Amino acid sequence: MLTDEQRAKAEELKTEVATVAGRAAVVELKKEVQRGGATARELAAVLGVHESTLCRWEREARARGGEKRRGREVSSGGVSSFRAVMVRAPDTRPAPRAPVSMPGGGLRVAHAPSGLVVEGLDVESLAELLRRMS
Repeated sequence: MLTDEQRAKAEELKTEVATVAGRAAVVELKKEVQRGGATARELAAVLGVHESTLCRWEREARARGGEKRRGREVSSGGVSSFRAVMVRAPDTRPAPRAPVSMPGGGLRVAHAPSGLVVEGLDVESLAELLRRMS
């Protein structure tokens, strides 16, 4: 529940929410209200805005301040910033071929549930092929 002092401060800030400074003051009041056990929904009702609007103002204030949230740097231009990534060239070496057995000593045809059909491999070669494909 909002205290009378918090409610009065929220009423004062109603006219200032159109400015960045007013929204920053509302964000600070929101933190104070939540520390006291009240909810952002109660504060939003007094201000005449939706609760999600308060949360958006808080994100925008964090973005302007360059604060960190959940280990990510928040940039000054938006909610989240770019992360460094490493791009490598793909491995172009050909994959080693599984040995093919001679006809007569292997399976005639193997049908996989996925529709894959393998012909002419012995059981060990088929197992190696499936292991490499997975």
